[in-house]
Amino acid sequence: MKLFTRAFLTAMVAFLVAQSGFAQTVNSGAWQLGGSIGFNSIKYDGDDESETLFNLSPNVGYYIINNLGVGVRLNLVTNSFDGDSESTFGFGPWARFYLIDGLFAQGGIDFGPSAFDIFSAIQEEGSTNLHFGAGYSLFLNNSIAIEPQIEYNIYTDDEDGFTGDYNRLAFTIGIQAFLGRNSE
Repeated sequence: MKLFTRAFLTAMVAFLVAQSGFAQTVNSGAWQLGGSIGFNSIKYDGDDESETLFNLSPNVGYYIINNLGVGVRLNLVTNSFDGDSESTFGFGPWARFYLIDGLFAQGGIDFGPSAFDIFSAIQEEGSTNLHFGAGYSLFLNNSIAIEPQIEYNIYTDDEDGFTGDYNRLAFTIGIQAFLGRNSE
């Protein structure tokens, strides 16, 4: 049975690798324009407190070669914790590579000012958010795709000499328009 399982897995990997060599999901010269939204809610064990995060991330990108796009995004996050709310934003580069058909890996880094209260001035300190994940482009037609994605975030915020760090796994859903994408 082990031999059959190994042979089957080897055949599947070989098939997927061969398919990835022929599959062209997005051609060079195409533009990507869209965005994603995400929502996380955390309830702490043994505590009445909870935390809620909502993010909106519009983006634009350009495919420099087949299946490899680079671009920029604006990441807007609202965080509510124990009745208090603050918002942050970041701006930074990203890169996306399509592996097999609509399956992609994406990563980037956002830079921004520190967290700010909606009703007060922006602080002078800064924040960074390293993000990477995987998703799938479900093309509704040649130009429009719905994209579920799992993303891991490593966030660091330096405010008034206090550094706050967190790591989060997030699920986002996006919609993208691909301009100049060739028919498959």
